Amino acid sequence: MRNILYLMLMMVFIFSCKKDTIVQNIIIEDNTAPPYDEVTTVQIQNYVNKIYIDLLGREPLDNELTSTTSDLKSNSLSDTSREQLLANLMSTEEYFKRFYEIYQSSYLPGVTNDELDFTIYIFEVERDQAIQNGNNGLAQLYNAELALMYALRNARGDYQNGEITINEFMFILTRNSFYDEINMGAENFVLSCFENFLKRTPTDAELNASVNMVNGNPSLVFLQDGNNKVEFINILMNSSEFYQGLAIDIYNQLLVREPSSQEMVDAIFIFDDTQDYQAIQRLVMKSDEYAGF
Repeated sequence: MRNILYLMLMMVFIFSCKKDTIVQNIIIEDNTAPPYDEVTTVQIQNYVNKIYIDLLGREPLDNELTSTTSDLKSNSLSDTSREQLLANLMSTEEYFKRFYEIYQSSYLPGVTNDELDFTIYIFEVERDQAIQNGNNGLAQLYNAELALMYALRNARGDYQNGEITINEFMFILTRNSFYDEINMGAENFVLSCFENFLKRTPTDAELNASVNMVNGNPSLVFLQDGNNKVEFINILMNSSEFYQGLAIDIYNQLLVREPSSQEMVDAIFIFDDTQDYQAIQRLVMKSDEYAGF
């Protein structure tokens, strides 16, 4: 009887081991399946088209589409190959022209490069006449305005060459007579800055303090002291909310939605550490959500 019981227990143990082995083999095989095998060439081409349109404002040429699609396929759509593609396009003059046009049209609507050049020309004529008339005070005022106009004209190239940060680029778009005319008056100026850069309206307390500061009175905004328009802009553009606003811009432009809480945390961390706007763009554009895979 004891021998029979022993044999029965052994049989149960053997069959249970075989069953476990079979289950384990199935799990291993499922886990090793390549993740992008079923992505079609058309899907990859659509991804490439989307990248070119978002970054350069145009569709890829036939040879660009063919070579880029081939490169992504040969690298199994790896994260590295997507990152390299995006980095290459973001190093071109076309990219920075597109980048500048997006923000110029948003914050300086109707202000063309021709209008900017003409305004510079007028200011230079007026300054030269003031100098000829011996009015050095007026000439200095025109020189101050010209410095802002020159900075605006050079902003795209300076940003492309790494001579100014994303904070300084946005500062230049705001600190000029065009922006002042579009958003005339201290209150309108403050409201536009909050809405454009922080993506929200100010509280009553923030509005009052900010207007006082822009009008040249000592005030406290975001726990920072200031008493003029320049200091107000600097306070906003060196705040964590400014970086939140940039992240919202990027996600809305590329995914037509706002970032999640975790995505926002990740973006702010990168901005705080590097001020690298393009790093956030690459993070979004190499994702399967953006690619549609």
